[in-house]
Amino acid sequence: MEDNNQIKFALYLEYWDFETGDKKVLKKDGVEVTTTEYTKDMKGHIFCPECSASLFRSPEEKDYDANGRKAFYAHSRKHQSTCSLRVKKAPGKRYDSEEIAKKAIEDEELVVVKGFMKEKPKPPKIDNPQQYQGEPVEDVDGDLAEVPIGRHSGETFSLPSRITTMRGLCRNFNKNLYKYFHLPGRKNAIQLNNLLVDIRNVTETDEVPKFYFAKVSRSWNCGPTPQNIRQTMFEYPRGEFVDFCLKATDEISRDHGIDDNAKGKIVIMFGTVTESGIGLSIEGVGWGEFAVLPDKYADLLY
Repeated sequence: MEDNNQIKFALYLEYWDFETGDKKVLKKDGVEVTTTEYTKDMKGHIFCPECSASLFRSPEEKDYDANGRKAFYAHSRKHQSTCSLRVKKAPGKRYDSEEIAKKAIEDEELVVVKGFMKEKPKPPKIDNPQQYQGEPVEDVDGDLAEVPIGRHSGETFSLPSRITTMRGLCRNFNKNLYKYFHLPGRKNAIQLNNLLVDIRNVTETDEVPKFYFAKVSRSWNCGPTPQNIRQTMFEYPRGEFVDFCLKATDEISRDHGIDDNAKGKIVIMFGTVTESGIGLSIEGVGWGEFAVLPDKYADLLY
């Protein structure tokens, strides 16, 4: 995501201390506070969602600084932590040992993605004959994967992987935003925050699968049945290509919350960008490769 302020929210926990506190406690009990929700009494008690070091709001009381820049969070000089949010772009993260990488997975700081679900998960078999009303499965354990995220050239680690869905990522989007994800075929683990691509900045086709996000402008079923393609158009600046859309069946789209009244919803997708007439599109996506972002997280992207 292109944004001058990489820190979308701070974690506020009044009696927590960076030098003596447990990071798990901060991430579990800390209250997420955006710059617009910040109040003066939080000074000295807000922390980075990635490295847990102290933050400050600049300017502290005004919404804009003297140069017209929106208020932002920045790291305090009191604690010199290693954190990708101290810089504008993060090239990715590598680990000193397999044990450290496994600990990062246990601490829910790293996710090794084996792939995304292609088919809709089947509900579990239960004795009760009533229809299953629970949530669909969003994560399945994958095989151990050889992942090239070691510090040394050519070094790989054997790590537990996950087959997941975009809907699972979106459900806890605030928690996942600063996690590191290792995607198939990639050399580094990169924060989701830095993997997301705004489709308004896409001007050409791309054969490499990436995470994209977009806001719906219009959506309709191109045929008479749920098995026909539903074409979902996004807000997109007219240029060499005049529009950008997502193509998935009407049935699957509706299952994900995209129907004729989807205007304004934010969709996150994982796929490749291809030409579609005089525009661009993402199509052929599987069940787990797109989702609607809950409204409460919209400010983290727009």
